[in-house]
Amino acid sequence: MSTFFNNADIAGMIKYAGGVAIDFDGISSQMGLVDYSDAVTFQENGIGGVINKAVTVTLQTSAFPSLVANNAVGKQIRVDGALYIVRQRLQQTDGALTHLLCTN
Repeated sequence: MSTFFNNADIAGMIKYAGGVAIDFDGISSQMGLVDYSDAVTFQENGIGGVINKAVTVTLQTSAFPSLVANNAVGKQIRVDGALYIVRQRLQQTDGALTHLLCTN
């Protein structure tokens, strides 16, 4: 599989884009990008929703064995000191990056 980015360059790109410390799958020497946004859940007919914080963590896929093996869901991840649970794994385009959708 070809990638848009050279795999050796991704860690540096994440670091210089504002990467934070990640502790996941027994590996604590990597960095990831984190995005916090509001998400509407439990919405009924377009009204009366509950707003929750959605946490998306972007990681270099090859840096974490469970991302490559596709068994990250349900595991704990520590993002910049805060503990979350992985709810969904979304590999991006060429597979070099993976988005983890997390909750606490």
